[in-house]
Amino acid sequence: MKLQKTLFALLLIAQAVSAQEEPVTSAQEDPVAVGPLELPEDVTASLDERIDSIEMLERSSVRLIERFDRSEGPEAELYSSRIDSVWAETFNDTVMLARDIADLASDGFDVESYSADIAHELDVFPAESADILNRLRKEVVFPTDDLAPVEFAIQDQRLLRSTQRIDSVFRSLVTYVSIVDEFGMDNKADLEKLTEMLEESAANRSAFLQIAIERKVIIAQAAATLPTDTDIAARLAVSGARVQVASKALQNIVSLMNQMNLETSHYSRQVVTTTGELTSEVLDVSVIAALVEQGTDMLADFARTEGPTFLFRLFIFILILFVFNQLSHIVQSLTKRALSSSKFDVSELRRDMIVVSAKNFVRVLGILIALSQIGISLGPLLAGLGIAGFIVGFALQDTLSNFASGMLILIYRPFDVGDFVTAGGVTGKVSSMSVVNTTFKTIDNQVLVVPNNMIWSGVVTNVTAQRLRRVDLTFGVAYSDDVEKVERILAEVAEAHELVLDTPETMIKLHELADSSVNFVLRPWVKTDDYWDVYWDLIRTVKLRFDAEGITIPFPQREVHSTPNSAS
Repeated sequence: MKLQKTLFALLLIAQAVSAQEEPVTSAQEDPVAVGPLELPEDVTASLDERIDSIEMLERSSVRLIERFDRSEGPEAELYSSRIDSVWAETFNDTVMLARDIADLASDGFDVESYSADIAHELDVFPAESADILNRLRKEVVFPTDDLAPVEFAIQDQRLLRSTQRIDSVFRSLVTYVSIVDEFGMDNKADLEKLTEMLEESAANRSAFLQIAIERKVIIAQAAATLPTDTDIAARLAVSGARVQVASKALQNIVSLMNQMNLETSHYSRQVVTTTGELTSEVLDVSVIAALVEQGTDMLADFARTEGPTFLFRLFIFILILFVFNQLSHIVQSLTKRALSSSKFDVSELRRDMIVVSAKNFVRVLGILIALSQIGISLGPLLAGLGIAGFIVGFALQDTLSNFASGMLILIYRPFDVGDFVTAGGVTGKVSSMSVVNTTFKTIDNQVLVVPNNMIWSGVVTNVTAQRLRRVDLTFGVAYSDDVEKVERILAEVAEAHELVLDTPETMIKLHELADSSVNFVLRPWVKTDDYWDVYWDLIRTVKLRFDAEGITIPFPQREVHSTPNSAS
């Protein structure tokens, strides 16, 4: 009942303060005195039940503390966690009960019977909190530098957990002070003590964070000296995690200090500088002003001490990029001239690819050399690019498939720029090719871009790959026409055309006896570029000669025989 006594004492004080503020009336003005209302039975039963629950939690806390004092190791850690949980639950239940009873009192109900023991509980609450804080502080263990990285990381996480449990007690004390203040009780001593503890904790955590940052800087310098040392890399990762743990602990205490309206600008600036995060707990006008001033001072110091060196390195950086850019154009020109020599049988597509690759290689080499001149280590950079390349490659599988197909096309040369081909479902002249796609221009002047994977995975028909091409024509005549006369006419027409070649010899044959016509084939040879001109000319000339010679080109015919109906 100690906790309930404390809460109801608060209510009595609040009622007394409220009574003093009410205007005084005479007996003549208020002849009938109205006393406090009696609590309903269900409300009384609920309050008694909540009081019993709080008393049960207090007894459980006492038993857990006794067992904690007799245990050690993991068992003691278990009891410690349970004590903290029960204590927090007891405190929260008490606060909610006190507020509910205050509401009942303000509504005019008689709650005096619940306030007998509240004063003592208020007196012992700070002492109980101090005992828990002392126990938790004894559990705080700082990892030593001789630990292995794995053990160091584990100890750091335990340290973070311990600070979070301490912060939960601080949070409860802040709530306690606010409740006492709301009921008008004297909380000056408790407030001063809590303020002292918060400021001391913030100072310690700030120093711990600064030490963690300095340790990380030292290990980072060692890692730059020995980039392949895996142990240093592991310790660098652990030191970075410690900085995050320390900054989180400091940010938590800053949040509590802000609730108490304490000065936190120095710590808030340290958190922002370390984490780069602007949160509502650490962001205010003074912090922003301090950060701007600090940044301005740092920029001025850098300009004064490192400015000339930085400008010289920047000049060298730009100069190297300019020189290698000009060198890339020279390499491009020389490579193109060398590949254009008759000694090299290189397709135009492959020549363009080699020329562009040589140019880009020189540019990338220039960028790497320029970066090394401004103090950037190329080893970690190349390693990072390798990892990034693996990730990008996994994400761009289709693009890499097109790239591989493009390289195979360049190696096996199924076509070249200017060839007329059918590939990837497209028919047209090859205009250009990149590592991922090929551009075609169709006969009707459409530009089509086809992925290289579609081209390489299908059949490629290169119409212009050979110097000569055969024109295949078929002509049908009537069954009544003279076969020899038709063959003579076709031969004369072919021989008379100036673009038809003598060698190979033109073929003229009776091809088939079709349903409605006798079909002849005419197959002269021409230069590939003359194919369509000869094709169209021969069709027109043969039609005119057939008409002049009386050769009939028949329409499809079908004879229908009718049998008389026997019934008729």
